[in-house]
Amino acid sequence: MLITYENREKLNTFFLKTKLSTNNNGDNKNKEAKINQIIAYLEIIHSLLRKYSLKRNLTLIDCGAGNCYLSFLTYYFYQTIDQRKVTIYCIDNNQRLMNNNRVLANQLGFQNMFFQSCDILDFSIARQPQIVYSLHACDQATDKTLYLGVKHNAANILSVSCCQHSMKKQLKKHPCSGITKYNVFKDKFTYMIGDSLRALLMESAGYQANIIEFVSSRYTDKNVMLRATKSNPNKILKAKEEYQQLSQLFNIRPILEGYLSKN
Repeated sequence: MLITYENREKLNTFFLKTKLSTNNNGDNKNKEAKINQIIAYLEIIHSLLRKYSLKRNLTLIDCGAGNCYLSFLTYYFYQTIDQRKVTIYCIDNNQRLMNNNRVLANQLGFQNMFFQSCDILDFSIARQPQIVYSLHACDQATDKTLYLGVKHNAANILSVSCCQHSMKKQLKKHPCSGITKYNVFKDKFTYMIGDSLRALLMESAGYQANIIEFVSSRYTDKNVMLRATKSNPNKILKAKEEYQQLSQLFNIRPILEGYLSKN
């Protein structure tokens, strides 16, 4: 564990400030799952950022940020505990949430957190980000997150999808209909095929991609992360071939394919 027990105790005070936990034990039980998710996510972010010099100002982009719990925690950790300079851009099309987050950031003294209400595809900055990430971005917002990372040549891209509605609609004629006629299996099947296709697309774009369980399923059943790191693009051709085979087999094409074709 990169986040030590001592540091976890320090974070508990921060959770009270952001209202992610309260002094009411009953409420805390309901929010424990969310806390464990974002701490597990922070562990992965920290495993990637600790290799950089402490003198470097790191840039992170949170897509489909919502209440920004993960980004607030990340900023607090690097400002107070690890004492590293970070700038975090949070993007969400919900203007009310972004306004509320901006007020909270000002109250907390988080001067290098910025909040923009817009579509993920409309966001752009001049600098190269170290990490572009999303936690439970809905459906095609996951594809937009991955594309934004590629477009900005991000060193690392992390994505945990929330739902796969657009790809589930495409899953019709395929050789495994004996499995997907059961709706509970169809949902699981779509997640597996959808994120596999996205991972292959990321490899086709010059990233080394991996799919991991970032937190225990007892905290969320949506616990699968696509982790992509910029690497030597020596397996692009193989990834493209595997993508075409899988895509044609199940008649699914993530919208990410169309975004990348324009890049």
